Amino acid sequence: MVRVWNSRTASRNHRRIKRTEADVKRLKKKGMILSGVLTVFAILAAVIYVADKKDIFSLDQFLNPKLYNVTEINGVSCRRRTRIKSYLFMGIDAKGKVGEFAENQVGSGQCDVLELVIIDQNANTYTVFPINRNIVTEVKGLDENGNLLGEGEVQLSLAHSGGDGREISCENVVEAVSHLLYDQPIDGYLALNMDSIGVINHELGGVTVTIEDDFSRSDPSLKMGETVKLTDEQAVSFVRHRMTVGDGTNEGRMRRQEQYLANAQPILEEKIMEDEKFFRSLYDALGDYMVTSLSGKDISKLAKALRSNEYLEPPQIEGETLVDRFGSDQLIPDEESVAAAVLELFYEEV
Repeated sequence: MVRVWNSRTASRNHRRIKRTEADVKRLKKKGMILSGVLTVFAILAAVIYVADKKDIFSLDQFLNPKLYNVTEINGVSCRRRTRIKSYLFMGIDAKGKVGEFAENQVGSGQCDVLELVIIDQNANTYTVFPINRNIVTEVKGLDENGNLLGEGEVQLSLAHSGGDGREISCENVVEAVSHLLYDQPIDGYLALNMDSIGVINHELGGVTVTIEDDFSRSDPSLKMGETVKLTDEQAVSFVRHRMTVGDGTNEGRMRRQEQYLANAQPILEEKIMEDEKFFRSLYDALGDYMVTSLSGKDISKLAKALRSNEYLEPPQIEGETLVDRFGSDQLIPDEESVAAAVLELFYEEV
């Protein structure tokens, strides 16, 4: 058979051969890319496997970034909620203006009132979390210049008794409260000497309360069972006095403080609604009795959030009450109770 050379056919076959070679090159290239991808995945799988064994992160966390920062509290896998703000309010057992020390006063004054205000900006809610002054936790002892003298497990109220009676003392309380609550960040603080209660009561025009404890040894003008509009002097007695009132416990005083704050809040809101500058004037009136990391603008924003957000009932830290060798009450916190409170206030389950 004679094969006739046809230039057109030859050209067509040549082009077919060239395309085939290009296809082969493309296939080889795709194979190399696929092999590279598989190699990368193999390496990542190995890294994830090793990291998972070391509790760095899990495969679920790698595939779902929302699971980052997952921790376990009290056996519950959880993640801290975003846009949480917390502010610590302190009542200091010191008379007079800040920095003035009474003759019988020891140190900078103990921190008798502790209220942590927690605002959830996503949920538009807030909680006022009372913290018992007698809770035993790790506290640093400081001199007046802030130098560390030692640290140990003592009542939380003692965190303010050292230091300078101003910022150093307050920041030591903030650190102790943060440590108690699993190192939660605290965004600001405000501390008031107890005599400031008379100033607040005066600016509000008096707060009405029901007397549920026996004040006969402390302030006979406060008669048990009566509902009275407190004078400035009575307000200080009602909120501050403890050992000569009722059963003499700090829990009883905390209950009275909560009643006073609850009854003062609507008066404060009404005053602000009538005059938006009222809060600023109250802030200025408290200046000599106050130490704070918050500006007047910060506090005005905080007041607005408390007025517009929904209030949530706070959890409680339970524990065992003991008496130390000096006759002072100590509350040894139940760890599960602390964990449950931290979970409720700051975290969401994953």
